[in-house]
Amino acid sequence: MNPRIEKWTRYEFWPFWLLYGPLTPWYIYKIFKAGAPAYFCATNPGMKWGGFINYPKIDLLNQIDEVYKPKTYFFEKFVSQNIPFEFPFIVKPNVGERGFNVELIRDDNDWKNYLKQNNTDLILQEYVDFPLEFGVFYVRLPNEENGKIISITAKDFLSFTGDGKSTIEELIHQNPRAYYRKDYLLKKFRKELKYVLAEKQTILAEPIGNHIRGTTFLDSSHLKTKLLEERINTISKKIDGFYYGRIDLKAKSLEDFKNGNFVILEVNGANSEATIIYDPDYNIVKAYKEIIRHLNYQHKIAIQNNKLGVKWTDWKLLAKELMTRF
Repeated sequence: MNPRIEKWTRYEFWPFWLLYGPLTPWYIYKIFKAGAPAYFCATNPGMKWGGFINYPKIDLLNQIDEVYKPKTYFFEKFVSQNIPFEFPFIVKPNVGERGFNVELIRDDNDWKNYLKQNNTDLILQEYVDFPLEFGVFYVRLPNEENGKIISITAKDFLSFTGDGKSTIEELIHQNPRAYYRKDYLLKKFRKELKYVLAEKQTILAEPIGNHIRGTTFLDSSHLKTKLLEERINTISKKIDGFYYGRIDLKAKSLEDFKNGNFVILEVNGANSEATIIYDPDYNIVKAYKEIIRHLNYQHKIAIQNNKLGVKWTDWKLLAKELMTRF
């Protein structure tokens, strides 16, 4: 199917406003039940805006035991400091979402080019070369001692597999997941564009596991185990005021993952998406059911936190903050 057509026939490629717009009546209903337009900011009282917008990721990472995360460094401004580890490494904005400006830095040239775009408020992380990446969605009701995992998303990174005939340039144009990143990919593979991949030869096109960057998301909630849930719960309870969100992590194997052995890349708050909805086997009805199921937890947590003394965020202040984004 033509990628331009598929963008509108397959909801996983829809713009955010188009996918979530039909939920507006449901959201208005939840506002009236809570009595607060920005009720979701009370979901995670330990985070700025509850982790809905403009919250520093380093504050969350600093609350995770070293054994569960890669070597991580924060720089308010990177000018002439030495890189704290060898290439390759990951760099990301301290405040950001949807994979924006997250890059794998392979050499000095990559690093110099990145710093031309941004050199302030940066997180540098040692690159974790594990083959498996997951988004684990965690919730805990404030009135309950322990939380639980409500969904798990496995990430299949964007890659190209050769047929012995097509060039890398042709594969970029043919792949609907690569099509809307084609300018970036054409530049990235500019020296190899005319190279023909052998039949079944595969190359990794994107090392960053984000849907907007071509990653296929797969509902892997069946992988949940008691050991995994206990480990996620233990880690999450040590993060101040964290009750709702997605933990992105990597593991060496399925067995390691199910046994609670992994490395956490970042923690997301109230803005966390139920990413299992982007599984290609889902339909729009099933997707909306999952979105509402996840957001119902968000609403319930916010209500309980408010009853325990967490004040509602003034929606006018949140609106002003949102205005700084656009």
